[in-house]
Amino acid sequence: MAVDIFVDGKKLNLKIPPIIEQNHIMIGVRDIAESLGASVIWLAANQEVKVIKNGIKIQFKVGQKIATVNGERKVFPIAPKIEHGITVVPLRFLAENLEAYVEWDSDKQTVFIYSKKNGEVFIKVFLTRKNQVKIMKLEDYVKGVVAAEMPSGFHIEALKAQAMAARTFAVKRMKLFGGKGCRLNPEADICDDSKHCQGWKSESMLQQAWGYDFSKNWHKISLAVDATKGLIITYNDIPIEAVYHSTCGGFTEDSENVWGNKVSYLRKVECNYCNHSPFWKTQKKITVDELLRKLNLQDQNTNFVEGLDVPGLIEEIQRTNSGRLQRAVIKGKVFEGKELRKLLNLPSTRFGWRINELSLNIMGYGHGVGMCQYGADGMAREGKKFNEILSFYYTGIEIKEMLKPTPQKPLKGKKIVIDPGHGGKGSAQGPTGLSEDSVNLKIAAFLEEKLKNEDCNVIKTRSKDVYVSLAERTRIANDAAADLFISIHQNGHENPAASGTETFYYPGDREGRKLATSIQQEVVRELNTKDRGVKEANFFVLRETNMPSVLVEVVFITNPEEEEKLKDEEFLNRAAEGILKGIKRYYTG
Repeated sequence: MAVDIFVDGKKLNLKIPPIIEQNHIMIGVRDIAESLGASVIWLAANQEVKVIKNGIKIQFKVGQKIATVNGERKVFPIAPKIEHGITVVPLRFLAENLEAYVEWDSDKQTVFIYSKKNGEVFIKVFLTRKNQVKIMKLEDYVKGVVAAEMPSGFHIEALKAQAMAARTFAVKRMKLFGGKGCRLNPEADICDDSKHCQGWKSESMLQQAWGYDFSKNWHKISLAVDATKGLIITYNDIPIEAVYHSTCGGFTEDSENVWGNKVSYLRKVECNYCNHSPFWKTQKKITVDELLRKLNLQDQNTNFVEGLDVPGLIEEIQRTNSGRLQRAVIKGKVFEGKELRKLLNLPSTRFGWRINELSLNIMGYGHGVGMCQYGADGMAREGKKFNEILSFYYTGIEIKEMLKPTPQKPLKGKKIVIDPGHGGKGSAQGPTGLSEDSVNLKIAAFLEEKLKNEDCNVIKTRSKDVYVSLAERTRIANDAAADLFISIHQNGHENPAASGTETFYYPGDREGRKLATSIQQEVVRELNTKDRGVKEANFFVLRETNMPSVLVEVVFITNPEEEEKLKDEEFLNRAAEGILKGIKRYYTG
């Protein structure tokens, strides 16, 4: 099978053709590394390769699946080998660890590789109609979203607000920034289905839709996106869930009334700026039969001459024993049955009625949470700027530049809560009296310093030997809208021989399990302790926190040998290093 490989739009001239092995593409290490601006050093004596680029250092040996990337161990899917005198490696592994994006086009049997130049950010978009993941520049993607989600005739300031919301919505989901990606496709950050993520249209789709107006409309949208390039909406320094809708109809809605969870920046606001929307006031007629069918209900009114109250129209109905209408109040006026028979020219007073059709009076369009798009246009037409529009619809937000993680500092900008377990009285003690709460504080201090060196925002639940309730610990994390919660503990058991490391997560928390697994493996590797595994637990601090959370039992303080190790500050520092490496592994894979 012939495979073509392009880097930033230029076809590579390979020294040997790509090798397909176990569904992985293997190519010469120099071909891919040098095309991405890296240098390659070959150490023939022990068949070792070093790839170096702008602070990224990758080392591996031929025939071995273990590599190190800036000192961290990573595993090749297939071990590098020598073919025709050339060292070949799995293409995706090397390219992605050199900060490049790799896209496979199965139809064309072609690999497209995009390098990051001048801080450019790329996003992986699942195109649902093509069932294909497409890699594109984030700002180009935002243009396609604005064009798909907001009429191009809207005011330029409204289009800027939409660009901000679209970019923030995407960044919140991007794996590069710690997001969970799109559930419809595990390889993608986001999809083009407006019912699942947000809409997106390509330039060719827009040319077909806009016709002669394409150049004018695309230029206007490009101006709006370029004017806000790299800016996102934040709350407590974290990208917000920048949801939006067409028309609020007078009031936006509190998030908990739609999705069940209260979000501080998604609060109800009164808005009459959208009164020019075609959806400001609409009416829909629906027959009772259609209503019952769509709601999967049955008509309980089987009596032909029965007539039920219609509040505000027909009320206080009285009938004789034979079922004839004796009296009723219609629009507040009392009518006798015989009087109605005469006025309505009916053959009998034994009659009923049935409502056959409803007229539904509707205000607004969409879920009503966050930014009202027609309201944004209305505000812009009254002279409001995009930042004023966003501050109106998203309570208490700030507009900031994206913090771009790098391979050297993948945790940059993350907000992490460190919870040194226990404190005050009641913590476990070792055989010689070493207190757990003081050990936890020291490890937390080492970890705090390491995280700050990674440009993290660090919050500790305690910095002194004081008691802090479990409820207060979780409140601190939730109020801070932290990205991660790390609780540090030492284990204890009546059997002094019990030893090793174990890490807990809340049952059913997939991200918590992933984080726990990463930390467990790195701490065990760093400390060379017995691996007691990753386990589920219904601990309060895991259950009541709103972010991926773990509780790390570093070692057993009740084990004499492990207690002695806990007296060594270098051992505590290595424990913190293991936790740090686990956190980085969680974000980088």
